Amino acid sequence: MNRRAVVVVSLLLAVLTDLVATGCMSLPRSGPVLTKSVAQNAGGDALVDYTPAGPKPGSAPLALDDNFLTAMTATPLSTHVAREYLTADSGRTWAPERGTVVYGTQQLIPHPGGAITVRLRDVVELDGRGTWQGDPTSGRGHDYRLHLVRERGQWRISNPPDRLLIPRVHFDTQYQQYLLYFVDRTAQVLVPEPVYVPSGRQAPTLLMAGLLKGPETSVAGVERTVFPRGTSLDGLSVPVSRGGTAEVPLSDQILDADRHRLTLAFAQIAWTLGQVTGVQRLRVTVAGTPIDLPGSHGDADVGDFSQFDPSVAWASGSLFGVRDRRVMSSDSQGEDRVSGPFGALPLAPRSIAVDPLAQHIAGVSADGHSVLVADRDGVPGRPARLSDTRTVYAGGTDVLRPSYDLYGQLWLVDRTPSGARLSVVGRGAADPLTAPGISGAAVSRFVLSRDGTRLVAQVRQGARDELVLARVLRDARGRVLGVSRARRIVMQGVPDQIRDVAFRTSTSIAVLVAPSAGTSEVLLAKVDGSSTATELSTDAALFQGRAVRLVTSSATGSPLLLGTPDGRLYALSGRGRFTPADVKRGLLAPTFVG
Repeated sequence: MNRRAVVVVSLLLAVLTDLVATGCMSLPRSGPVLTKSVAQNAGGDALVDYTPAGPKPGSAPLALDDNFLTAMTATPLSTHVAREYLTADSGRTWAPERGTVVYGTQQLIPHPGGAITVRLRDVVELDGRGTWQGDPTSGRGHDYRLHLVRERGQWRISNPPDRLLIPRVHFDTQYQQYLLYFVDRTAQVLVPEPVYVPSGRQAPTLLMAGLLKGPETSVAGVERTVFPRGTSLDGLSVPVSRGGTAEVPLSDQILDADRHRLTLAFAQIAWTLGQVTGVQRLRVTVAGTPIDLPGSHGDADVGDFSQFDPSVAWASGSLFGVRDRRVMSSDSQGEDRVSGPFGALPLAPRSIAVDPLAQHIAGVSADGHSVLVADRDGVPGRPARLSDTRTVYAGGTDVLRPSYDLYGQLWLVDRTPSGARLSVVGRGAADPLTAPGISGAAVSRFVLSRDGTRLVAQVRQGARDELVLARVLRDARGRVLGVSRARRIVMQGVPDQIRDVAFRTSTSIAVLVAPSAGTSEVLLAKVDGSSTATELSTDAALFQGRAVRLVTSSATGSPLLLGTPDGRLYALSGRGRFTPADVKRGLLAPTFVG
């Protein structure tokens, strides 16, 4: 076996030895069937090291299987003890790294001949890198029939499922959502992908292992990685010093990256590991020798790569809206009309969108039938004219509030008698785009993530509103090639009616609802659908009044504003209360760029 194969095998063993967390529970021993719920145990301490005991000599099949499940809750994550419950052959081939099943209840049912059915209910799953899969069983749960055989006089399991099986309490206390950062198709911004891994000292290693796997094949048209093929961790872990430096030992394939790719690779690592508490700097090494970025020496700070911020840090932070039928721009210096046709002429758009650099404005006509675009600023030395505008969409039915993407393309949804019709405007007129699960549906509103990779639509399903998410496929120039099939974002406990939605971060959606007739509330939903009912609620107090508009962006420090029907704006304060915003009453269709 060559050195590289040894490294790969060692890394896989390290990842398995670093893969689970705590949750020791007692189990009743009376009766032929053993059942327990794990929900009531959620008060356990998180991140407490726990090493389960191995098989006891003479253990009966039922007790052995119960202890096997307990062994998978070792903290730090390790499958070493769990393998002791398996036969020699199955211990060598067992592959729990292929995915994780999180269960709420378990039942052990014995059968003649030593077989045991492990019945797991209230389940959700993670894939091999920790991506949330929800409940693929649609509530049925899993039944694993384990066969036990005698090996050297002791019962051992011969067919363990190639999954890590952990109780919900263990997942809730030991796992944390992090983001793996890949590169958009144009290499302009990073694209975050949520994953769940155990928090604590193993997190940097597990995150780097996931990052080096590259994006899922399902999002290959959305994002990519810049690490040269075959790049792997050239060691068992990513240690973090007391001073906050994470040392990332990589195989020599990374040396094949040119200057640009190396910078992007460092950005991927910095944004991914920078989430881990205590990590402040990076030291990437090959065979123990540090790699420096061109033009720099020493360790890289995790904050050195802000130019690749998924929330597009270079975008304008101004607030825009319509007052007296004209478009206004508002910032810390005050409020002014834009100088182009939308500010000089009484075009009275009912909704607007502004591109990230605040150079172009799109407005939906008052009747919702057409869309005009124009430069924000007028031509110096002459008054603005209607001919300075361009109609990019005409003959529509009910065009929703539009949105610009990172690349200056304008996204439109028209609510026609046959359902939603999606279009994208590039350099010319609007080009129709089919979005399975969105096209033809009863869409009330839509939003696009700042990095241009996620499209979220509010869809009416029967008597309730739901949010669905699709991924945007692009070419290397950022041009839209297509949209993936939309999937529902699971949100537990959300009222049937949603009033507005907006991206609050690159991977979370702010949702405006009305818990009662006279109040409004902002909830926060994760784009992967993993939010529990408790997680959806924020620390923000209820807004005492009827809010109809949510105005915010995913940019760091962006305010969160609520708009009322009479044109008042209220800002969420640092104390979690909504107070009148420093914006004159009557600003209609308020929006940030995007």
